[in-house]
Amino acid sequence: SKATVSVLNCPPLQPLPASTMSAAIHKIRKSHRANATKQELTVAQVLYDMCQKSNNLKASLSGFSINSVKEFEVSSSKQACIVFYPLRFIRKVKKVQKNITQTLEKKLGKTVLFVAQRKVQGKSMAPGVTVQRSRTMKAVHEAVLEDIVYPAEVCARRVRQLTDGSKHLKVYLDAKDMDRSKGKVETFETAYNKLTGRGVKFGFMSDAALQQVVA
Repeated sequence: SKATVSVLNCPPLQPLPASTMSAAIHKIRKSHRANATKQELTVAQVLYDMCQKSNNLKASLSGFSINSVKEFEVSSSKQACIVFYPLRFIRKVKKVQKNITQTLEKKLGKTVLFVAQRKVQGKSMAPGVTVQRSRTMKAVHEAVLEDIVYPAEVCARRVRQLTDGSKHLKVYLDAKDMDRSKGKVETFETAYNKLTGRGVKFGFMSDAALQQVVA
């Protein structure tokens, strides 16, 4: 059995009428274009406009389209959104992600995260059939975590077994990214919980080898 790790319980915005769609619609997955939300069209338009202004970006995102955009609430006064895109584009996206994220955040007025679409493959009951490690729940959750915090780097993960049997995950990011990421920690934690159903807390570490925790 397979389950896609991308479900957020957020009410979708109403789709715009077809008459308002432009060439930017091609930045949305073909099968989803007819039902694209206002927010998805906005993201597509920004990506399209950026590609028109930059030949390098146009080359990097050639053939690129988003799967969907999901908004979620971080707190009563803070919203954020996740842009889901096909896994095959992950290397290209990460090369230009910092630039496009900054532009989208200015346009939308909220934190924007990019997460590649992945699937968790359940254990097969057939004898001799093994699941690829990249599709195990553990591997997918680790990859989702790295996508959420990018371009910050994960230095260490610590899992504590609590007396009630539950597990507490603490993730340490590289301290060199602290100025850029500290204000987004709550968003990272909420996004990870929405996507995986698991809680996480973040800290910062200056030297992974020496386990020097700074925050």
